[in-house]
Amino acid sequence: MAKHRIVLVGAGQVSSELGPAWQQDGHELLHVVSRTDDSARPLGELLGCPWSTNLSEAAGALADAQVVVVAVTDAIISEVAEAISGMVAADCTLVHLSGATSLDHLRAPAAVVWPVRSFNAKAHSVPLAQTPTVLEATGDAAMRVAHDLAGAWSGRITEATGDQRTAAHLAAVMADNYANHMLAEAQHVLSQRQLPTDLLRNLVHGLTQGGLQGDARERQTGPAKRGDEATLARHRALLPEDMRALYDTLAKHIASRHNPPST
Repeated sequence: MAKHRIVLVGAGQVSSELGPAWQQDGHELLHVVSRTDDSARPLGELLGCPWSTNLSEAAGALADAQVVVVAVTDAIISEVAEAISGMVAADCTLVHLSGATSLDHLRAPAAVVWPVRSFNAKAHSVPLAQTPTVLEATGDAAMRVAHDLAGAWSGRITEATGDQRTAAHLAAVMADNYANHMLAEAQHVLSQRQLPTDLLRNLVHGLTQGGLQGDARERQTGPAKRGDEATLARHRALLPEDMRALYDTLAKHIASRHNPPST
């Protein structure tokens, strides 16, 4: 795979994990740009490259870059991409790392490289290596660059259209964000009654097996699936009021999936 000269715009958790991975894979990190010294300096020092808090100080690196990775929050991807579009070579590939934001926010040639994992301080125990990655690009050359970047962690690569990537992001939100929220609420139920939150350890391990093996629907059990209204009512009485409607909605949805009404 080809190796590239890269400028990183953004120095948050995602850049802090992917930047070193790209460097270790043989790519050259030219410059790190971030809004504050507190974020730009540590990553620049880690990568052994110049860093700055504004784009003008990175002008030389941007002009020399083969790839500029726009690793900022979704809300400002378009703003940052527009700001750098006149500072880079015409054949420089712009890349963002978001599962949700349209590729249209970048001028061509451009690509999306979206590793399907959570990037936060508590996710370090989940290795980047072998992370599945979704790619989208404006053309063949940009797609080759996307493959070169994703190759740094050797995960399964899926090329997708914009609509497919949006669907993948929806699935990721449901599987990670929403499932984690329900787990947090479950832990709250336990802690409110002075019960250890690690009571759920083996259940959570079993739950993840459905995600790993792709058979989550076949693993469904519980009172909603079997129509145990008495247990559902006892549970409902224990829940805080703001959780009862959600609990009922989920119970009805599970029942409808596994016990559809006869026609």
